[in-house]
Amino acid sequence: MQVKKIHQLTAHSAALYAMAPGRTLGTLFSAGADKVVAEWNLETGETNAFAIRTERTVYSLLNLNRQFLVIGTIVGGMHVIDLDSKQEVRHLKFHDKGIFHLLHLPKTNRVVAACADGSISIWNAADWSLERHLPLSNEKIRRVAHNHDESLIAVASGDGKVRLLECSEFKLVMELDAHEEGANSVAFLRNGDLLSGGKDAHLCRWTAKNGFQLEERIPAHNFAIYDIVVADNDALIATASRDKTVKIWNPSDLSSPIRLDRAKAGGHLNSVNAAIWLEEEKLLATCSDDRSVILWELGK
Repeated sequence: MQVKKIHQLTAHSAALYAMAPGRTLGTLFSAGADKVVAEWNLETGETNAFAIRTERTVYSLLNLNRQFLVIGTIVGGMHVIDLDSKQEVRHLKFHDKGIFHLLHLPKTNRVVAACADGSISIWNAADWSLERHLPLSNEKIRRVAHNHDESLIAVASGDGKVRLLECSEFKLVMELDAHEEGANSVAFLRNGDLLSGGKDAHLCRWTAKNGFQLEERIPAHNFAIYDIVVADNDALIATASRDKTVKIWNPSDLSSPIRLDRAKAGGHLNSVNAAIWLEEEKLLATCSDDRSVILWELGK
């Protein structure tokens, strides 16, 4: 497999922390410390005539069925934007600290917000009522993920634990002692196995059929792993790290990853904070403290 850099998107003026699919196929939202949500044309690498200005740094983005964009900010605000009118329809101010991640549970149409205060909140996306607030840790909650049938969510916390909650009443099922220095990222494979990444730069695989026993612990990067994203067909996994690199892995054995760095691949200059698969998994987008988004095209 070959990976080719096709665009580096450079209209932002500060570090980038979040991305989401844009309003239509072939577009991408990005946002970060410059307080602007930009939309990009993936074919041309240029910005579209669409931008949302916020009052605070943006930590997270969620596109709900290309109808609404949810923006999570550094001060805990969640702004719900109607993408047709570009108008804010709700401003949810429940948390007082940053919303690091937003996750949609399609089967029940709920949104899970992961917060720097060590809690998650669960929202009904039909009317934006708060259904639950769950304090889970004294440390930041960085990422959440759901498994294929939405029976479980995994929560990555700065106390080093990955917590598994069932998705009917959101009761705690299991705690995994995952990363001693802090867990930053989680993702499920279609077979139910769980991946976690931590401040210790290790990538872990937990086997679902064995009660989420640790199967592998790999020294994957040189510094913290900030994001793990799995292609829908489970063909590939991508990890993004503070060590300025992106790696693409074969999920069957997590061996011989493709390394996308500055020297050999024209990669990022600074910490890589998030990644997202796009366009039927043929494109990978990554964003960084270097103020840019890089689009990577995968081919044989």
